[in-house]
Amino acid sequence: SDLESGAKIEVTHLVLGSHATYQGCQIDLSGHDSALETDIGYLLEAGSKLDMNYNAIHRGKKTTSRIDASGVLKEAAFKLFRGTIDFKHGSAGSVGNEKESVLMLGDGVINKTVPLILCAEENVVGNHGATIGELDDETLFYFESRGIGKAEAENILARAAIERLARETGDEETEKLIIKILDEDL
Repeated sequence: SDLESGAKIEVTHLVLGSHATYQGCQIDLSGHDSALETDIGYLLEAGSKLDMNYNAIHRGKKTTSRIDASGVLKEAAFKLFRGTIDFKHGSAGSVGNEKESVLMLGDGVINKTVPLILCAEENVVGNHGATIGELDDETLFYFESRGIGKAEAENILARAAIERLARETGDEETEKLIIKILDEDL
């Protein structure tokens, strides 16, 4: 997409256990005060593969971008996330934020997170970060002290981010379909 002055685009992508998925988008923030809001959620089962590439290209002044990804990798799932915030000459006053949270459950999980900030302009702000890990002992203890075992705790946490994005779609039928898929898979 190419955004003109004052334009805003909101992108929501959900991947639920597909065998192999390749997705992404490139948004050219060419107009002044244009904005991108991206939410990505994924739940990958054993043997699933997800390859993502998201690009926010800032050209106009005072543009903003946010790329948020969160998901769960189970048993030998593979995920590659490439996110680029590119501040071109002329994008003064622009802000780009990118973050990812990955919960890895099981053996053989492969996670690759590749954030990139390119900058050819002064007076811009670019932030990126990633939180990647497994359930820690403290979290497991919390669940176990309430009678919830490890497998059920993993399922609760796996559902949380996906359900949040499902509610934010603003479409009741889509939300029901996502919850149905989660009920079948978890």
